[in-house]
Amino acid sequence: MTQAEHKALVARYFDQVLTHGEVAALDELLTPDFRSWLPDGGSVGPGPYRDAVLASRRAFPDLAVTVLDQVAEADKVATRWRAQGTHRGLFAGVPATGRPVTISAIHVHRVAGGRLAEHWEAINLLPLLRQLGAIG
Repeated sequence: MTQAEHKALVARYFDQVLTHGEVAALDELLTPDFRSWLPDGGSVGPGPYRDAVLASRRAFPDLAVTVLDQVAEADKVATRWRAQGTHRGLFAGVPATGRPVTISAIHVHRVAGGRLAEHWEAINLLPLLRQLGAIG
């Protein structure tokens, strides 16, 4: 795959899975040994990752993700994105508030065999928790 194809694959993930909630598409998009790396150095596989995506979609069912920038090199794609949605379900222990929220972050994906093989996320949840009124 070319770097342009890698970027298109990652953009498809943001659109199809995160914005439109087509979580079943993860079966096609992720490698069977996919790893999502956590800030503590641990990782989760496809099942727990799917569960996290579902939990986010339940908390923000109208989530809309906009890809702002993408940079590809070799087998990796870095994406800066912004998401907007309405807090309609439990998130990080905070019950639904009905508040609109906006958050931005950076994901890095590694592509292998035309699928997403690894995922890293750089996100600061502090502004989101402030928007929810969970902290001052």
